[in-house]
Amino acid sequence: MGDRDSPSVLQILDRAAADVLTNPKTLKHLAPFLGRSCSVSQAARETSSKPNTVLKRVQGFLDLGLLEVAEIVARRGRGIKLYRTTAKSYFIPFHATSAETLESALAEKDAYWERLLRRNVVRARLEAVGTWGTRIYRDNRDRLQVQMAIAPDKNVTTLDPDSPAVVSAWRDSLYLDFDEAKELQHELFDLIKRYQRKRGAQRYVLRLGLAPLEPFAD
Repeated sequence: MGDRDSPSVLQILDRAAADVLTNPKTLKHLAPFLGRSCSVSQAARETSSKPNTVLKRVQGFLDLGLLEVAEIVARRGRGIKLYRTTAKSYFIPFHATSAETLESALAEKDAYWERLLRRNVVRARLEAVGTWGTRIYRDNRDRLQVQMAIAPDKNVTTLDPDSPAVVSAWRDSLYLDFDEAKELQHELFDLIKRYQRKRGAQRYVLRLGLAPLEPFAD
């Protein structure tokens, strides 16, 4: 297609393309090409995949109209193709996906990350404390507690200096006024942004959530 600029924004209405873009598992394989030129070998390194596997994915993205050949770098023998997404930014309306409802769309999107988080929390805890159980009790402030424990009277904490940096916790009994909830919302976003600027050696996955509950919500 030659060396030309891709459009800034492209709205996706094709269902197959929409499902690829809204699926975290497939999107991560398209990511190396988003808004920039990238070779198959470079994408293979970035996604820890085999070049032949990436080449097959690239062909699928080309067929869906999500990738184009940005340029061909000349060399002795066959030139190296550099691919780039057909837009710098995509917008996918909900109705273009195969999800039946907005709730199911969110569930499908979150499922990949929830499995990733859960699998690695379990792995880190097993390495640190071995097998554990669940302890259910009421604390000295009269609150119901459901905690990971290694004995009937001993909870497990990973806050010790030598324990892995893992957190997996739910709280469904936060009682806040609206301004307090908004303050917490902003603090959480600011905290994420502050740590996203760091460039440490270990990659982590982080999940945060906050929503007002309907009465008697399950």
